[in-house]
Amino acid sequence: MLPERVFMKIGSSNMLIKGENLVVLKRLALMRRGGAIMNADGAPGVRLIYIDPPFSTGRVFRGAAGISAYDDTRSGGEFIEFMRERLLLLKELLSANGSIYVHLDWKMAHYIKIVMDEVFGRENFLNEIIWSYGGRGAKAMSRQFSRNHDVILLYRMEAHLFNRQFVKKRIPVKEARSMGLKRDPSGAWFKTAPRGDYTDKSIERLDAEGRVYRTRNGRIRIKYFFEEQGGCLLDERLVGDVWDDIPDAMHLAASEKTGYPTQKPEALLERIIGASSNEGDVVLDAFCGSGTTLVVADRLKRRWIGIDKGRLAVETARKRLERNREPCP
Repeated sequence: MLPERVFMKIGSSNMLIKGENLVVLKRLALMRRGGAIMNADGAPGVRLIYIDPPFSTGRVFRGAAGISAYDDTRSGGEFIEFMRERLLLLKELLSANGSIYVHLDWKMAHYIKIVMDEVFGRENFLNEIIWSYGGRGAKAMSRQFSRNHDVILLYRMEAHLFNRQFVKKRIPVKEARSMGLKRDPSGAWFKTAPRGDYTDKSIERLDAEGRVYRTRNGRIRIKYFFEEQGGCLLDERLVGDVWDDIPDAMHLAASEKTGYPTQKPEALLERIIGASSNEGDVVLDAFCGSGTTLVVADRLKRRWIGIDKGRLAVETARKRLERNREPCP
């Protein structure tokens, strides 16, 4: 049972707040100045902010039962100023080594990047992340390329915490040789890469560990071994700025679907929260919608603050949080 469910006022380490986020952010900024918002390491402020604001679609969104969720009717300068006001307050809330992710699409992302350059400084822009979810967009018959991605802008403060993220791809063993993979005398499968800037001393150490591969013409390459599991090799790869391994909400498991429009996958937030926060840190979502950020933050042992003015959003988030905290039978 969630100890305190929906907050009409602020005052807990975990807060789900129903209200206009501009007003709430001003109150949170006062709390931050007073030392009431603190991360696990004692750093004041919020370690990570993720927001998935309206996209300036001109649409009115409703839930599965036809209940009104939110209006997305701001456009042009009105939308830009709406975002600028909130970004200024969000910056004030961030810790000195905090990060902010702003999730948009092709319509307004380039405008908001200019605003974020102004608010956070161009030097603090880290990534334009492309979330390529595929499977929808303009129909194949349309006279344009399908729109199958969103844009997530990542900025930092003076510094930032970052935990590298990896993804594991499964390769059937029977396809390994056709993909250029090799097998060690020990039976382990591996791939190779150029030695790069490894020094001769480092090469000696790697050679002693069985990690040096010499080509027929004597060139040195480095072995990278695969874990083998259930007839497949697990290829661990560092995540870059194109995320094409996370499907959109249309392909969620039934157990994850809430019926809330524009819901984002938990896998997307797991990557963001894992990359830019540690256990006990504070994660803030000022447009929390169905509560995906809060549910994932809770599961990953972060503290969280969620804000939304929509009744459907707050009720959906509250129910998800309660359900996810119930003990398994």
